[in-house]
Amino acid sequence: MAKNTFAIIGILAVLLLGIGMVSAVDYVQDVTLKVVGDGVTGDRLTRVNDSSNIFTVNFTNNNASLGDVYVNWSVGTETDMNLADSIIVSVGESNISGNFDLTMPYKASSYVRLTAHIYDNSDRSIEYGTKYVNVYYNNTDYVASTDIPGCTDSTANNYDSSATVDDGSCTYDPTPSTSTTFCELETYTDQGDLEISDFDINNFGKGDDEEWQYLDEIEIKIEIENTNDDDDVDDVEVEIRIFDDKIENGGNDITNDFDLKDEISDDIGTLKDGDEETLTFTINKVSPDLDDGTYYLYLMAYEDGNKENQCISESSKLDDDYYFQFSIESVDDDEAVVARDVGLDSIIDTYCDQKNLEISIPIYNLGDNDEEKVLVNIYNSEMEINEYVVINDLDSGDDETAVFIIDIPSSLSKDKYDLDITIYFDWDDDENEENIFAYDEDTSDEIVRLNILGCAGLEPSINANLESAAEVGTNLVVKALVTNNGNDNDFAISVSNFESWADLVSVSPQTTSIDEGEFAEVTITFKPKIAGAQSFKINTIADGESYDQSVSVNIAEKPGIFSGMSDIVTYTIIGIIAVLVLIFLVLIAKISRRPAKPQF
Repeated sequence: MAKNTFAIIGILAVLLLGIGMVSAVDYVQDVTLKVVGDGVTGDRLTRVNDSSNIFTVNFTNNNASLGDVYVNWSVGTETDMNLADSIIVSVGESNISGNFDLTMPYKASSYVRLTAHIYDNSDRSIEYGTKYVNVYYNNTDYVASTDIPGCTDSTANNYDSSATVDDGSCTYDPTPSTSTTFCELETYTDQGDLEISDFDINNFGKGDDEEWQYLDEIEIKIEIENTNDDDDVDDVEVEIRIFDDKIENGGNDITNDFDLKDEISDDIGTLKDGDEETLTFTINKVSPDLDDGTYYLYLMAYEDGNKENQCISESSKLDDDYYFQFSIESVDDDEAVVARDVGLDSIIDTYCDQKNLEISIPIYNLGDNDEEKVLVNIYNSEMEINEYVVINDLDSGDDETAVFIIDIPSSLSKDKYDLDITIYFDWDDDENEENIFAYDEDTSDEIVRLNILGCAGLEPSINANLESAAEVGTNLVVKALVTNNGNDNDFAISVSNFESWADLVSVSPQTTSIDEGEFAEVTITFKPKIAGAQSFKINTIADGESYDQSVSVNIAEKPGIFSGMSDIVTYTIIGIIAVLVLIFLVLIAKISRRPAKPQF
């Protein structure tokens, strides 16, 4: 039963779909399109004169069931056709036309298809269907019998005297270059074995490689090749020149206006056969004194003293084979006064609790206006640094240095801090020069980084205790506790000022890492040589900073036979010994005086 039900549903669905498709076809089957007008024979349109034809397409609706319909036109992209406005066709109306202006090219397909898209006028999202008509050309050449296409320019290589209509096919010999090369400027000819095989510009500033900005640093890399596989080229030199216009236009040589380290380089020397070398030229800073505009950079490689035979200034890597064109951009008024990292120590080494640290920041006026007052601010909230300096009379194109003297806090939690630089300018002379609100413009696109090497004000604590007897000839052991009062750090341990009274046996350990707030135990062993009150120093070194702690010790004499006895006992023993010695001496005397016994 279930299978039969599904089968019935499927059949009904197919029938409904078929009915819908038939209905859709029925909607537009009585709609016709027809090309009419002057020059039309059947469905073919004869080309008139050069290109333009006005013709009409009749839209006829013989299907009353459509109701009012809305018609849009479309055409293929092979040709240029201006469509008439979309039209609305009422029920029963016929011969509703749209006018078209058709541009008929020489080379196209044999017809253009014009399509009418038919929609319900009350709901234009419902499309009933489309009808199209092909607008044919009257002949396969797409031209009237009186027109002959071809090249009609008598100066062209392929001039056709029989052509009546120019079809754009004319060809010409390349126009000889009128540009002057660098070698020609020097009255020489581009020839020889040298070749500028590569050329590259790198802008390390705010601009890009072809659009430079003031204060940009520019690197120019040039690769020179000896194309001769058999002979060397001696004394090779490479030269750069910059002009404010092309050489052939009478451009002025303004190379000296650029901060170019060297204009001529002889670093290559002899260029061996088949070899190549790369040279680097550097413009340290694009001067704010230069006018904005277009400039031309020329290159030349030659053999010194032999330019007439070895000179080259052409390269496929250069614009027009002869020069590199670049521009210098002026700055907006609201960005005219800036601090730039050119000449600025952007990373400064310092340490905690440093006093009177000097920070110098060069400030440039890149704009056209002179500035009577400029206020420079450096700021970091974590370090509680917020300092201002006023610069007076910063004229257009000039630079001045803002100098700050600051103190570094005695305790810091990080090893790197950034000072933000903000510059206030366009001062209102009725206001306080140290008030930021007295200035209409500001820029803040640079920083100075402080690299904290260590905290000099937080020296380690050292506590020392004797761990053995302190007497001459016996090892003296001292235990020292070194406490780190700063950030995590490595320490070197040593001792000094002991040489006059003891020999050093050992210091262990001699280096150790101690975390913030932690301590390390160090064992120091001496062998005293001299008794009495003595002293020595325990030295610690961290981040290049040295700290000393003095330690005092009383060294006793080496113990003897009577060591540990009282004075009375000592004297008594000495007296007894003296009496015994005396008795021994008396006995010896008596024996020596006794008469000798006769010998028989």
